[in-house]
Amino acid sequence: MKHISSLGLVLFAFLSHATAASTVATPKPKGTPVVQGTTQLDGQNARLGQTFTIGKTSPLNFTLLSATYSVGRFEVDNSVWSPKADEKLLVLRFTVQNPQKRDVGYYWGDVKFTAVDAQDRNYEGATAIARPGTTASLQVTLKPAQKVEVTTVVVVPAAGPVPKLIVRRNGESAVLRYALSGQVTPLVSPFADPADASGATASQRVPVTPGTYVPLEQYDVRLDEVRVTSDAIQGKTPAAGYKFLSAVFTLRNPLTRPVNYYWGNFDVSLLDADGDMIKYNQTLLKASKDEVSSGAIGKGEMVRVRFYFEVADGAPGERLLLSDRRGRTYAFDVRSVGSR
Repeated sequence: MKHISSLGLVLFAFLSHATAASTVATPKPKGTPVVQGTTQLDGQNARLGQTFTIGKTSPLNFTLLSATYSVGRFEVDNSVWSPKADEKLLVLRFTVQNPQKRDVGYYWGDVKFTAVDAQDRNYEGATAIARPGTTASLQVTLKPAQKVEVTTVVVVPAAGPVPKLIVRRNGESAVLRYALSGQVTPLVSPFADPADASGATASQRVPVTPGTYVPLEQYDVRLDEVRVTSDAIQGKTPAAGYKFLSAVFTLRNPLTRPVNYYWGNFDVSLLDADGDMIKYNQTLLKASKDEVSSGAIGKGEMVRVRFYFEVADGAPGERLLLSDRRGRTYAFDVRSVGSR
């Protein structure tokens, strides 16, 4: 009996140890896993026209006044933000006020802008600000309660709306979140893509009426006149069954500094009535002389230049396509020839 009891004790001890070991080896259930980068930034939902205090260390009062789509240019000092063919500008106009009892310095880096497109891609604001209607960079010391109105831009895709804007005081984590859907002033004809009724998409090929200025990066351009002639140009006459179509343009310098120009600044081609494209002959002439035109255009000044193409008698030119090899293409109707 003692022997059996001893075996029983040994067996009991073994089973107890095994149960304990099993308890230790079984992991305890854990809580919900932590995934970094999925928590929304601290901040507030905001609307145009509302005033918010942003920043804790050195607060500023911020009011977004308007947002506008544009295919123009934004010039500050010697820098120009000009959209490429697949881009447009989101122009932001806002005020900044000093709510503190001491002077506060303010420049472009103090308030950060991030535009977010419909695919949740981020686009950072330009590294420049200016007072509306000026081209000088703004860097100012704000007295207590002093307010200043400011303009800046964000370069965004040409296609589709920009539904979100995030505004942040530099160095701070809290943000203002703007829902821009239906709040942005749309593009207008001829720059708006007619396929997008909202006016949020910019055309990459823009139809233009002769006599109207349109913007390139460094110039405003205007088609002044179109002529078809059998006369020689640069000592060459057109081939049998062909004529020369010449188009005179005005180049105007809208910037605050001189800009250079020569044939290589442009990409020009002519679409004829058969749908064939006549390529650029890489020649830029003076408007009334068979001399090559190149040089510098001073601030606020303009020059008249001429492109020409050889066209078949039975297939006159229909559209002259012009760009500066970077931005959108302008399609000028040249079917009605003669002086303009």
